[in-house]
Amino acid sequence: MEGVDPVIVASFFAPRFEKWGCDYDALLMMLDASCRRLGLRHVVISDRNRPAPLETTRFDLPENLMLALLDGQRQFLAVTPGPVLLVGADCLVTRDPRPYFVGDLAVTIGPFSDCPMNTGTIFCADGPTCAPVWQAALDRRPLEWGDDQRALYAALKTSGLDYCELPCEAHNWAPDHVGDHAGMPTVVHFRGRRKTFMAEWARRHMGLAA
Repeated sequence: MEGVDPVIVASFFAPRFEKWGCDYDALLMMLDASCRRLGLRHVVISDRNRPAPLETTRFDLPENLMLALLDGQRQFLAVTPGPVLLVGADCLVTRDPRPYFVGDLAVTIGPFSDCPMNTGTIFCADGPTCAPVWQAALDRRPLEWGDDQRALYAALKTSGLDYCELPCEAHNWAPDHVGDHAGMPTVVHFRGRRKTFMAEWARRHMGLAA
């Protein structure tokens, strides 16, 4: 796709409390490998440097995890012109994401009981254009687990930006077990305890070594 700005894939990890008992740096290494396989630049948003070869962009962040996540993404978007694909630290990118940047923002919607939008994959056409949505979400003071998604979705719907809702099943889906290819969505999301088989899944379905 000539003439299209290069996409930055940005993940977030700033150690706070540990909910899932996993090595997030190891997960980030696999995400990084999936991006390099596609010629994509991957940057980790954090408040301290992650181990090499991970590229880290550091910001001062709040102690609360929900606020830290949203504020880290907000600060990164504010200083990053051009397209940014925001993904979770527990994700793998399977294909070129550039065709799926629609409007100012594209988010993924699925059959979830807590919030229809899942923030494991968000397509931002231009960082500074999108950053105010994250500020509006922060202004809602999301403090409890999962409040970041709800606050961001509410802020997006009142933002005035041109946004699109894409199906999670095609762009941000989770395998049920290590043998499940999950339809090979654009981003494979190892939500919850699926993180334990992320490395083996990456080996089986993408040929990536842990």
